[in-house]
Amino acid sequence: MSPRAAWRLESFGFGQVHDYTGGKVDWLAAGLPTEGPGPGTMRVTLVMDRDVPTCAPDDALEPVVEGTRAAGWEVCVVLNDHGVVQGRLRPSKITGSATGDVADVMEPGPATVRAHEDVVQALGRMEKRGVTSLLVTTPEGRLLGVLRARTRLDPE
Repeated sequence: MSPRAAWRLESFGFGQVHDYTGGKVDWLAAGLPTEGPGPGTMRVTLVMDRDVPTCAPDDALEPVVEGTRAAGWEVCVVLNDHGVVQGRLRPSKITGSATGDVADVMEPGPATVRAHEDVVQALGRMEKRGVTSLLVTTPEGRLLGVLRARTRLDPE
């Protein structure tokens, strides 16, 4: 809200009033909840998978690869201690024995989208580029989930 509105609410005795300067788009991009009908577009946050496997750069590679494969995922998202995406690990691209740390073989700086983006457009970009998954992050780079190319948009 605007600073004037925040000051006005404080004058009425409200505490914990904040001036959120990021704006509505920043709120939506962070995947935060909204109310009301809103625009007619379906957002990425509504269809992304939130339970994607994650690991740290200094995790031992072998158990991460085994766990990712056992969970049926093609990717493990590499996060730092603050949940910020550092890279992506694709077990299918590992040749030979899985020794060392995740950081040794991860793909740094993977492409991401924000939670408020139109899911049809995001899936179209993925198809055009031959990509099977796309990470969804907040504006600060924190992982929210993964949009998968096989996402169904029609109700079953």
